Amino acid sequence: MMRTKTLLTLLLFCIPGISMAQDHQPGENPIFRDRFTADPATMVYNDTMYLYVGHDEATGDQMFNINEWLVYSSTDMKNWTEHGAAMQALDFDWSQGNAWASQVIEKDGKFWFYPTTIDVNTEGDAIGVAVSDSPTGPFKDAIGGPLVVDSMTPTPEDPHDWDDIDPTAFTDDDGTTWISWGNNHLYLAKLKDNMTEIDGQIQELYLPNFTEGPWLHKREETYYLSYACFAHQNMWEKLCYATASDITGPWSYQGIIMDRNERSYTIHPAITEFKDQWYLFYHTGQLNIGDLTGDIGRRAVSAEYLFYNEDGTIKPLEKTKKGVSEPPNPPEEYQGPVFNLEGPLVDVPTDLEITQNDESREVWPGSPVITTHTEPYNEFTEPHSFNSAEGVSSLGQTIKVTDDFTLDRITLYAGDGFGTIEENPVTLALYDLGTEEVDSTYAAGENLLGSEDGLRINYKPQGLGFLSMDLPEDRQPELKAGHTYVIELKGVAGTASVFWRSSDDDSYSEGAAYLGRSLMKQNGQSRDFGVALYGN
Repeated sequence: MMRTKTLLTLLLFCIPGISMAQDHQPGENPIFRDRFTADPATMVYNDTMYLYVGHDEATGDQMFNINEWLVYSSTDMKNWTEHGAAMQALDFDWSQGNAWASQVIEKDGKFWFYPTTIDVNTEGDAIGVAVSDSPTGPFKDAIGGPLVVDSMTPTPEDPHDWDDIDPTAFTDDDGTTWISWGNNHLYLAKLKDNMTEIDGQIQELYLPNFTEGPWLHKREETYYLSYACFAHQNMWEKLCYATASDITGPWSYQGIIMDRNERSYTIHPAITEFKDQWYLFYHTGQLNIGDLTGDIGRRAVSAEYLFYNEDGTIKPLEKTKKGVSEPPNPPEEYQGPVFNLEGPLVDVPTDLEITQNDESREVWPGSPVITTHTEPYNEFTEPHSFNSAEGVSSLGQTIKVTDDFTLDRITLYAGDGFGTIEENPVTLALYDLGTEEVDSTYAAGENLLGSEDGLRINYKPQGLGFLSMDLPEDRQPELKAGHTYVIELKGVAGTASVFWRSSDDDSYSEGAAYLGRSLMKQNGQSRDFGVALYGN
């Protein structure tokens, strides 16, 4: 018997997934092993933890196949009672199907369910609202239509994008209820007391590296907004978070709570206090059931104890098999891996005075001489860093000068990333390419900024916005009419310190964007990075 158990343990750590047939101690991960579950949402009511999940039924090559939301409850976080489906997507008469991420909250003795599904009228993602007298349901459509649809959150660059997903709802100490949601665009709004209408304007928040799956919670006097991050930057999702002293902001980015999954590129947070202990719920792709292996669309909900530092920041967490099966053991000082892949954020040597601004993004600051587009927020949508498929070490934008002027400031339309550290520096360079037309590549000559390696930049992650660099007086070159110049960011190939945004098309006819000094094209058309030049 001992020999068999030892062999089973060895198999557990040798194969990339966890099988339903293996021993499962109460509280170990994943929590449920008879079916695939995703997008956890939690609620505490009457000393009971309620857990709402999407029933993940993808087979074969399906990416996702989720049509109902299941509900479970526990009084000890180890043993869970199944209550069946709280609701199915098609219970909404206006739904076309798909039961994506959701959350349930209690208010005044009723239970309000905010899920994501597809609106049959627009064929776009939408947020509904349902209500029940019981935390386990059944839930019924509360208003006969969506609470949030795409027309309420217009994004000029793509009026049919799928940013109205993954709602999180939160009632503050004063009784005000807030709802937040989004994909790539993050929204926040107040709910009316009836819990079925938006009260006032919808606010867009700009948090570094935000992708989807926001979750709001409050501890003492601090608001926390955790979310899945980095997927829109050609990376698998991690869990990031930000804090604020007011729910409407400003929000301060705090970094990464948990690293990426091994099989599924998605991850989804739910953070809840239960009986004086905090927990983080998430999903992975590590469960095997029969011939079905965990994957992008076959995920499994898990949980870990969550701990805070004295300053209120969250201690980063590793995914574990033991989960909450053993008593919590808070570390005095975190000793695990640093999830910011390029290291902790530190002040690094800089040659430039940097102004970071993610509070304004509609119009270039000041009075630039040349811009690659006049409306940066509407035009520059695609993020690029040195971690492209080619692993480039430079990002460049060519500019044609029409009148002589002295260059004294360069502003990039940028944001997100891991920030700069000494081991992976980012530098700024400027090259004169002459009066001839620039082809599909360019060769750099003398750096006009007066440094062989360029001017070093100290950058800490910000939301989408402006990154302005003032040139020292002794490094302000004279730009000549008729010449083409290239503004170049240089970095370490494979890193993602800062993301420079590009347009989807040829927004600036006098120049183009380059990755690794090769022309960047999409559908046969060149693209442009967002940049503005200043001077006199």
